[in-house]
Amino acid sequence: MRWSFKLLLAMAPASLPDALGAQAAADTLPERVVDRAYEAINRCDSTAFKALNAPVVYGSALEDTTAAPRRRGAQDISGWCKTPKVRFKMIHRIVLGPYVVDEQAVVERGASHLDIFEVRGGKIVHEWESDLYPAGKPSRP
Repeated sequence: MRWSFKLLLAMAPASLPDALGAQAAADTLPERVVDRAYEAINRCDSTAFKALNAPVVYGSALEDTTAAPRRRGAQDISGWCKTPKVRFKMIHRIVLGPYVVDEQAVVERGASHLDIFEVRGGKIVHEWESDLYPAGKPSRP
């Protein structure tokens, strides 16, 4: 028993950096970052949510293509956490490089929402979002 434990300890330092590097790389995948953002919102964990955003995030409305992106700091999620609390659930997803396109159900409001995220270096740097529309019926101009 003692030898196997010593052998494990001797081998661990050599394999640990590879395992940690693989885990760190997987955690910066755009879809994983966005999933963790939804989880943080659904838990009302403002600190975790802000940690997933770059220091400066650009936001744009999908409906108004003439408006310049607005620059903002990490978004405050306290408005989503008031009673009745709102939960987001991803319905459909497309991932293309650093872009994640999600249709989300806004569960308590019986509505849906389209969100596009740009993720660079494990942080959300730009978000394009639509207004809410009735669940199952995308908005049409």
